[in-house]
Formats: sequence, C-alpha cells, structure tokens
Amino acid sequence: MTFDDLSRRTGIEIPPLLQQLLASGPPDLASFPDFEWLGAEQAANDLDEWLDAKWQDGRRFLPFAQSGAGDAYCLAPLDGGAVGVAFVWHDDEESSVGHGSFADFVCAKFLEAFVDLSYLSDGDLSEPEMAERIAADVATVTAFMDDTETAAYLQALSRQPLVSRPFKTGPRARPEQVPSLMPQAEFEEDLKRFTRQDSAPFPVKARWDIEG
Repeated sequence: MTFDDLSRRTGIEIPPLLQQLLASGPPDLASFPDFEWLGAEQAANDLDEWLDAKWQDGRRFLPFAQSGAGDAYCLAPLDGGAVGVAFVWHDDEESSVGHGSFADFVCAKFLEAFVDLSYLSDGDLSEPEMAERIAADVATVTAFMDDTETAAYLQALSRQPLVSRPFKTGPRARPEQVPSLMPQAEFEEDLKRFTRQDSAPFPVKARWDIEG
C-alpha cells in the first residue's frame, strides 16, 4: 500500500510538494504543533472506517496526517481540478477546506508556528534551539517548493530574532507573552494569503456513526 495507491483509489492527485516530501521521508516538522504524519496503511484504514466517499455522501478525501486527537488533515478536490487541504474534525458535524493548495497549507502552518513557539517549550529545547529547529524545518520543506518567492519569504521569517511578544488566543483572551518570530497583527494579515476566505462548511459523518 502506497499513497500512489490511495491517489488512484480516491481519484485525488497528490500535489508535487507533498509527493516530494513523502518520497524523501516526511520530516518530523516539530514546527507544526499537534501534527503527525500518517503512513499509507493508516491512511487507508481511515478511508475504510471513516473518510471514504461512500461514508461521506460522495465527498472525497485523502488523509495524510492527523492531530493527536485523531482529527484528519486531508487532501480534498476543489472545483476546477485544484486540490486543497481540509482539516476534518473527528468529533464535529462540519468541517471545511481551509487551504486552496498543499503549499498554502504548509505556509499557514509555518506562520502559526512563527507567531507562537511556546508549544516547543514543553520539551527540553532552549529558545535558541527552538529557533534553530524552526529554521531547519523551513529549510527542509522550502527546498522542494517551486515558488521561490514564497520559499524566500518563509526562510526570511524563520531567521528573524526570537523575542517575547504578546499573543491572544482569542478576541476575549488575555494576552500572554510567548516566544515569537513575528507580531500577531502581521501574522493575521499574512495568514489571509494562504487561507480560503470563502470556504463553506460541509457535513461530516463521524467515525462512530458509520456502520461496519
């Protein structure tokens, strides 16, 4: 079982950037909080038990990663032949295709890391080591990017000084000081470049609602 097999099964083409990452051996990507790559066998199991089009009213997905809670990062076809990325919640009745391409998804995840690196402080990394790890992840992934301008943009951000900045997790949340490579206002503005602003939600059938 390979991701090429899953591509043929779902009819979803694997984007070149993801194809190259899979072929090279997916990097750990500590820069992506709460992100775990799936192997092809595990992705096939998710299709069999949950995400196959026959369970999801004809909507097609190709899972390639998951959160610690079991939510799925999936390739999903868009109108016009493009392939976007959806984050399919395992315990919510609706999800959406948040990114118009796999490259946009990667950029958005890096920005989420740049604005708040506090999740890396749970390990044994010092702040200089956090910055080194982020820069290394960016260098690994951008080496496969065709868009040299976006690659240079991510590389430049990853080399910014790591400083303590205020960060709010929500509009009513109290600001907390976090290690950061970019201000939150800049993050929120730049993130718009890589997310679909008009992404309509779609229904998702939960795994436990599917009959065996």
